[in-house]
Amino acid sequence: MKTNPSFQKIALPVILVSAALFIIHVMLVLFVLPPVYALSKFWLIYLFLVPLTLGGLYFIHRASKKTDNSVSKGFFIYMVVKMILVLLFFTPWLIYKDEFSRPIVYQFFLVFFPLLFMETYVLIKLVNLNGTSTVKLDS
Repeated sequence: MKTNPSFQKIALPVILVSAALFIIHVMLVLFVLPPVYALSKFWLIYLFLVPLTLGGLYFIHRASKKTDNSVSKGFFIYMVVKMILVLLFFTPWLIYKDEFSRPIVYQFFLVFFPLLFMETYVLIKLVNLNGTSTVKLDS
């Protein structure tokens, strides 16, 4: 097993992408998008997704220190928990449909997917560092 990077090195790309997304998002909301997007409390998306992503990466990072195979196990547990929490996050906008429902859903997924791609990139690097990316097939 190779050395495991510190959590700070794992979290840094996610934090940088989140900050860049937030700055771009604020600029779009202030200068491009209709006013309903600014009134839809878009900052709640970041308040929800960034800690959730960092918490998931921390959980998987800790699991990867135990054994090489625990990265995939930790990832699957984290993804199930993440999907349940996303559904809970959307519950108010799904139950009480108003003029903010559609803008918040659009904005959520425009933040969710770049963070998901960055999270996947970081996890692939973690798996490759642990040496679990190679599968040995004996015939």
